[in-house]
Amino acid sequence: MFAAKNFFLAGGAAGITTDFLVIAGGGGGGGFGGAGAGGYRTSAGTSGGGASAESQLTLSYGTSYTVTVGAGGAGVIGGGSGASGSNSVFSSITSTGGGFGADGNGGSGGSGGGTVTSTVGSGTAGQGYNGGTGHNSGAGDVVGGGGGGAGAVGVSSPSGNAGNGGAGTASSITGSSVTRAGGGAGGGDGRGAAQGGTGGSGGGGNGGGANGDAGTAGTVNTGSGGGAGGYQTSSYYAGKAGGSGIVIIKVPNTVGAIFSSGVTYTLNTSVSGYNVYSVTATSTTSETVTFSTGTFSADYLVVAGGGGGGAGGGGGGGGGYREFTAQSISIGTAYTLTVGAGGAGGPTTGAPSMGTTGSNSVFSTITSAGGGGGGSGNTVSGLTGGSGGGGSGLFSGGGGTGGAGNTPSTSPVQGYNGGNGSGDALYYGNGGGGGAAGLGAAGSGAGGGNGGIAQSSSISGSSIYYAGGGGAGSYTSGTAGLGGGTSTTAQKGGAADGNTAGGTPSAATANTGGGGGGGGYGPTYQAGSNGGSGIVIIKVPDTFTATFSGGVTQSSTTGGGFKIYTVTATSTTSETVSFA
Repeated sequence: MFAAKNFFLAGGAAGITTDFLVIAGGGGGGGFGGAGAGGYRTSAGTSGGGASAESQLTLSYGTSYTVTVGAGGAGVIGGGSGASGSNSVFSSITSTGGGFGADGNGGSGGSGGGTVTSTVGSGTAGQGYNGGTGHNSGAGDVVGGGGGGAGAVGVSSPSGNAGNGGAGTASSITGSSVTRAGGGAGGGDGRGAAQGGTGGSGGGGNGGGANGDAGTAGTVNTGSGGGAGGYQTSSYYAGKAGGSGIVIIKVPNTVGAIFSSGVTYTLNTSVSGYNVYSVTATSTTSETVTFSTGTFSADYLVVAGGGGGGAGGGGGGGGGYREFTAQSISIGTAYTLTVGAGGAGGPTTGAPSMGTTGSNSVFSTITSAGGGGGGSGNTVSGLTGGSGGGGSGLFSGGGGTGGAGNTPSTSPVQGYNGGNGSGDALYYGNGGGGGAAGLGAAGSGAGGGNGGIAQSSSISGSSIYYAGGGGAGSYTSGTAGLGGGTSTTAQKGGAADGNTAGGTPSAATANTGGGGGGGGYGPTYQAGSNGGSGIVIIKVPDTFTATFSGGVTQSSTTGGGFKIYTVTATSTTSETVSFA
């Protein structure tokens, strides 16, 4: 366990060179005027309004910096003006919310809102462009101009259909080019044939109008303007909402960000040498981010998948069990993470069929080996693994040997050997699979050996047993072995009991690394059961947060100053976790 909630921060007073992209919420669409995009400011490429990249920020460790993601403005209902978008903030950088679209004067903002024939909304220098105008040639031919985008002025429409929204601006701060902050399009007139415009590239909303088109909202987390409602045959369509903004922060991968509780964000570590944080929502305007660097201490448990039981044979070995305390973890480093599957039990084929070995589990540099499969047939040894599979018995002569546990060798040991099969003449008792805390028992006469005992851990906050050895199957009327060497379910470590002749196999428990039970024999080889999948548990101080790659299934709890992450599945062997 941790001696204290301690961690080391390196870097001293050295500044953190930081790139940013701060986009405000887009404006809401009006009756006819499309809304402007939220202000677009960045140090990593072209800023809004055609401005050059701004200077990178130099930030300090341990200082709390304000971070706010602006909401999109609401669209108008019944004609008139929408609402402006809200500002987004990071440190000293504030991007202005997008201007509203209107029937009258367009709203000014990061980018300006469109209008019919009144004054367009102005964009803010270095953040976005002005909105556009439409025309009013009488009922059936009233249209609005498009809202300004970060990359272009909203399109005006002196005749015909409504104006399109101004184009957005692309950024590669996340490692790939993404266009955001397009202007919302103007609305058309359903009393005639005037159609709504098309939203600007980067998520701008389309305008409503003829052909029953009600328009669309700006795309979430792009800061794009909402499309104007336009007019139906007898009333306005509702103007559409602007898209919420986004704040993206790019720091060296030796630096981690710690956000206040009201912040929703993701961490991208795919840009070589950097951590890229995308903040997509903040619950208040008082949320913050603080930066740290260096290492901290963590506890972790890595249990591999248990081996499958042999058909009419030995029990599967428990998955390798390795637990560590007070280990150094580096902020921003992507650590390999794999949860091993359980091995398959030998099927009923009328012939000998061994259980298969479970798959390895991995965290960082620690690999726990899958449990060995149980033997099947005359004098067949169990397979090696984290804990070894049990050997099969023989009608006459010596039985098969138990598979070697702790293979490959670790210190402390990750598991124990499986038990030997019975060598008693005319009997076929099989050996139990090895467990994380004890040897599998040998078969005796017609009886199957018990599985090796499981190991308990309290890393999750309560004592739980893992990686018991599977019980061996018995011959004819013999007694089958107990999973984990016990009849007490909570202490089996997920291991399955062996089966008697004609019995139905029951798989080991998922996410325990327990070994599968051996199948019974008589008059043929009965199926062995599958081993249980493994598990990885990581316990860190609650000032740090883990970010997992997309193929990881995990849950977390917080209490007593710690966060405990329980990883129950990984879709590939290339999944990762990083900490900040």
